[in-house]
Amino acid sequence: MASSTQLTAQQNLLKSQRDDGLHQVGDTQIIELKVESVSLDNPATALIDVCWDVSDVDIVDAEGDSAVASERKEVGWTRYTVTNDKWDAAPEDGWRVSGGADLEKEPCAAS
Repeated sequence: MASSTQLTAQQNLLKSQRDDGLHQVGDTQIIELKVESVSLDNPATALIDVCWDVSDVDIVDAEGDSAVASERKEVGWTRYTVTNDKWDAAPEDGWRVSGGADLEKEPCAAS
């Protein structure tokens, strides 16, 4: 689940792609996940680095033609900020992705 600016960014991306008649075929694979830090101060926050592989993912139009740019990275890292505004009351129920940024680091091995 997402919240904050991450939720807005995802909603805008999906709306734009749907308006353009695009949809995803295939699944993103998570190759590696590293918890970089955790703070239980209010709001509870964790930074998580995720190495992903989209080599089996295509974005296609209504005719089935690919809309993926030829220079797209197939494997890369994104650092996600995950927060829980309800940590004191419901520590297991409220974690949401609240931000994310691609990282410039050596990619992990593809799946």
